[in-house]
Amino acid sequence: MQRCRILGVPYDTIKMDEALSLIEGYVQNKKPRLVVHLTLPLLFFAMRNRMLRTFLEEADIVIPTGKYLAWAARVLKKPAFEPIDPSIFVKRLLVQSADLGKKVYLFGGKGGTVDAAYENLRREIDKLFVIGRYRGSYRKQEHENIVTAIGKASPDYFLIGLGSPNEENWIIWNGQRLNAKVIVLVENLLDLYAGKIKKYSLPRPNALNPESFVKREIPHRHGGKMLWIVPVFFVSVIFEKLFRKSGA
Repeated sequence: MQRCRILGVPYDTIKMDEALSLIEGYVQNKKPRLVVHLTLPLLFFAMRNRMLRTFLEEADIVIPTGKYLAWAARVLKKPAFEPIDPSIFVKRLLVQSADLGKKVYLFGGKGGTVDAAYENLRREIDKLFVIGRYRGSYRKQEHENIVTAIGKASPDYFLIGLGSPNEENWIIWNGQRLNAKVIVLVENLLDLYAGKIKKYSLPRPNALNPESFVKREIPHRHGGKMLWIVPVFFVSVIFEKLFRKSGA
């Protein structure tokens, strides 16, 4: 695994099996670990926010996600990375948890999303041990009780899906109190597992045609409001290539 950077934001060149093997080791130890999926919106937020960049630098595994980032790595001549589908990776992680007999906590989504995701995952994965689950859209006065309850549950795998940068900020302020072995940030995957959004296959972005960056790679939780980051990202990468020295 090699840590590299795109526009100053870190990512790891790691294969799926390597990441799963590392995480299997993490849950055997007491030290809390952090696994992040680096999406385009998160990369863009981290470019503008030092606290988020520091958060990513301190993460144990940063998995680059999506063809935007793969395109940027090629254009900037950064080390290539294996495309890892987050939905497949997280399901394999949950299968791993079941095989090891470890505890999982699901946190995030609105309304009944987390419950629907749990029911669907339980039907797919035998012996999945979800020790707790809670929606991400809770009232402010519930916060302290929620964090305390998670800490008492002491999950081995804590999956949080609040969308970026909300889930990163939530972990920055509450992560040390969760007593979790591995914290995994999953963006909008609970919505996907609940059947509320569909999974898309994306065409390869064309450096000569910004319109080839289709909006479907913007996570559902951000929707059309985040489309403006695509041309800004495109210009930032081209500017980096033309006017700045390359580096890992």
